[in-house]
Amino acid sequence: MSTIDEFPPQPISSLTAELVGSLKERTQEVLSYLVKTNSISTYFNDADSLSDFRTVLGLTTQGQLDSDLLSKPDELLGAYHDNVSLTEYSDYQPFISRFFEEPCKASAVENLMAPGMPFFIVHSTGTSGAIPKSYPKYRHPEHMSTSTSHVMKASNPVSKNGGKNCIVYSLVSRQVVTALNVDGEVDRCMPVCIMSTGTVRMFNDMVVDRDPFYQTLKLPNNSSPLAVSYIPDYRSMLFVHALFAVQERQLELINAMFTTVLRDFCHTIGNNWNTILDCIETGKIPDLEGIDHVRESLERYFKADPKRTAELRAIETNAPGWFTKVWPGLHTAFAISSGPFVMPVPEIRKYIGPDISLNTLGITCSEAFLALPYDQRDPSLYKVVGSDEIIEFLPEDAPEESRNVIQTWKVEVGKRYEVILTTRDGLWRFRLNDIVEVVGFDPRDGQPIIHYVQRRDGGLRIANEITTEDQLRQVVLSASELLGNVSEFCAAADYRKTLPRYAFFAELQGDIPTSASSAVAQIQAALFEQNDNYRTETLAGKIGTPVIRVVRQGTFGEYREWKVRKDNIAAGQIKVPTVVFNHEVLEFLEERVIEEFSVLTTATS
Repeated sequence: MSTIDEFPPQPISSLTAELVGSLKERTQEVLSYLVKTNSISTYFNDADSLSDFRTVLGLTTQGQLDSDLLSKPDELLGAYHDNVSLTEYSDYQPFISRFFEEPCKASAVENLMAPGMPFFIVHSTGTSGAIPKSYPKYRHPEHMSTSTSHVMKASNPVSKNGGKNCIVYSLVSRQVVTALNVDGEVDRCMPVCIMSTGTVRMFNDMVVDRDPFYQTLKLPNNSSPLAVSYIPDYRSMLFVHALFAVQERQLELINAMFTTVLRDFCHTIGNNWNTILDCIETGKIPDLEGIDHVRESLERYFKADPKRTAELRAIETNAPGWFTKVWPGLHTAFAISSGPFVMPVPEIRKYIGPDISLNTLGITCSEAFLALPYDQRDPSLYKVVGSDEIIEFLPEDAPEESRNVIQTWKVEVGKRYEVILTTRDGLWRFRLNDIVEVVGFDPRDGQPIIHYVQRRDGGLRIANEITTEDQLRQVVLSASELLGNVSEFCAAADYRKTLPRYAFFAELQGDIPTSASSAVAQIQAALFEQNDNYRTETLAGKIGTPVIRVVRQGTFGEYREWKVRKDNIAAGQIKVPTVVFNHEVLEFLEERVIEEFSVLTTATS
């Protein structure tokens, strides 16, 4: 299946015996590859979580495996299921920390999690406010990297009509880990970066040593030169991408990965329209933070274009879908728009109009590719990737033990599961903490079709209730129109009053309407409907009336910029948590509150 199939078959509700057999066979092939390949790794040989598995395999001190068990795929899968415990990041941190020792010795990190040396080290973006986690990522054979290949080809296609793509991504590294050999010489330089950055680098074999050369290039099918992706400042990166994109009349595709970033990109163009046109007319790039090291490369490709400027000045920028006037050939925008990323979609539609395809590239995380889009007509539908990693499922309501983990062919439609990953990069039965709901199976190969639901540990709690991320999202959606259309939001516990309460920080598309005061009652009613425990605790006097705290427009874009600066994280993949616990983030939001609603009122005609 292509990642951009338009009309895939309807998911089926149960698996045939043939599909079950196909899923088992593929899982056994992947497991056999992982065991044979990663059994030489330090983690495989030393980790306590794999002790029983090593014993069953007959692993010797020389790293030799019992070939008899490897020739029996059913027994190998059974041994894996029965003898590998669930793991979390704390199981890996002592091993991965070796990359960050000074000096980093190649002998200490070679074959650490998988054979050889990693191409890059991915760091999570620390969405919840926790310290970012790191995972080494290795280059694998093409037949074990099919999901990466699908995503990369879909994200930057070559147009048959000479059209261009605006790819809003970053190639900035947080740091570069330099591993030294026994003579103290450089053995390998490994960038520490976000997943999208590292994936682009590895797919195109872009080693950090050659970054100065890459910064001088411009790909024929891209609107921006590569130098734009080396701008560390989030606002500057978006502005320069906008400059080159608006100048390019033949733009056909915009890829911003997440709707939140696409929203920021749209705002950048709309809020700076006249400045952008002045720049295009004169061929001058303004003084922006973080561009000095690539200014020469940018100026090489940015030339004055008075004719294009005159054409652009005639466009009515208040008209719905006005981006289609800027780019008559625009047909697709890529941005994940399901789950927590559904809120900005209506505002994005004001810019791109109703007819531009808003597609997703799949569900990715720092640890692995989890799922690819199944049907672009429904951006919430994803197909589990079963070719590169072993993906298992822990029933949401089951005891959190490895014995309750089930394989893909045993999941049931309508039930929710936590995703468990065993990856090519040395993670074994890793708890992803993401909850998905199975909605069917692909009739062609049996892989589960899922909806992403929420983080397992991402709920909000004040008393004896837990309101999940999904419930909070439904609550805000129910009151969005009353508030004036919410583009982004997050929630937190509010302890400013004697009685603690839920606080919803909301950024609106436009001005605050008169109906906003009645949104508190709607929020309360929706919370009661979504969560019986919340209702009980509220009526018992343990939880107060929720408060809606409207923040000024642009707040969440400013958050992404602030996060990039504060944590030295590459621009382009910053996600605002649905539930905020971090006091520093709360202070950031509180400084931008412009109005607050906390009194229960009802709308009047």
